[in-house]
Amino acid sequence: MFLEVVCLVASLQRLDYLTTGLSHETAAEIWRGVVGPLFEPRAFHPDQQSPTGSASGAVIGDIMVARVVFGAQSYRRDPDLIARTPDHILFHLYNVGGFNGLISGQQTTVWSSQVAIIDLAQEVDTLAASSDTIALIVPRALLPGLADSPLPPRLDPARNRLLAAHLMALRERSTLLEEPDVAEVVTQTLDFLRVLLDPARAEEITESPTLAASHLALAEQTIRTHLASPELSPEMIANEIGVSRATLYRMFAPYGGIMRSVQERRLLAVRAALSDPLETRRLSRLAADFGFRGKVHFSRSFRAQFGITASEFRAEQVALAQKDTRTDLEVLHDWWPRLGNR
Repeated sequence: MFLEVVCLVASLQRLDYLTTGLSHETAAEIWRGVVGPLFEPRAFHPDQQSPTGSASGAVIGDIMVARVVFGAQSYRRDPDLIARTPDHILFHLYNVGGFNGLISGQQTTVWSSQVAIIDLAQEVDTLAASSDTIALIVPRALLPGLADSPLPPRLDPARNRLLAAHLMALRERSTLLEEPDVAEVVTQTLDFLRVLLDPARAEEITESPTLAASHLALAEQTIRTHLASPELSPEMIANEIGVSRATLYRMFAPYGGIMRSVQERRLLAVRAALSDPLETRRLSRLAADFGFRGKVHFSRSFRAQFGITASEFRAEQVALAQKDTRTDLEVLHDWWPRLGNR
């Protein structure tokens, strides 16, 4: 069923544009409306049906983050569209799929686990495979100096891993974020991007205090990636992020230890998934995918952590979505130019 929803959690603006189950014509029309402020979506060739996709995200202060899932298609951004729409910066992590073509003034290929940095003041002409992605939109005005000069379409592997980890953590947090935390989250994200993207700091990038703190996000990303693996251990995490086991223990000491953090990460990952309108897995599948030993262990752990069963929590999220006021695409289109200008 299609949901076109804006819900307010203490003034946090959220939106979901889900097209699963709709007629192809309706789904394609909605998809054009969703991505229209950024790109013109096109079929690969005239014999293909019009492209479709779904998006679920949130406006966090002056930035926007969303999970975006779409079928194979071409994306175009020509001078006319550039002149009519805001020229924000798009950071686009491809968890599945990828594309090749022109972004940020360069011919670029991006595949799974890579982040494309797309300057929307420049033309775009890409061919994208069916993909599951996380998109972060940052107004150019919030990155003064950096965004005034050409940004690289991709980063080196070390910085790409840090950026991907940050985007994953930001998207997961956004599903349950409340207004009192917005200013801090936006500040942290902008500080992170300023350091990560500053070419003058390329030599010292891993030594920067701002990015040193991001090793915690990288550790959390490693945990998230391997939640279902029996090999998940302090040794494996330390090796993955390139620190000693003693350093890893010190990093997680304020949070009750590394393995306690792993358990909490599993529970938070399930809760975030249950809050995601694009999530359709059964509870038993979710429990297994996030590393729980069995249904009973999962159910007890979830209730002990959150004071509610997973089934009850999912039912609450569905009920909230069904109660929320339905809006039209004009609300989304109004947000684009206001980002960074309020």
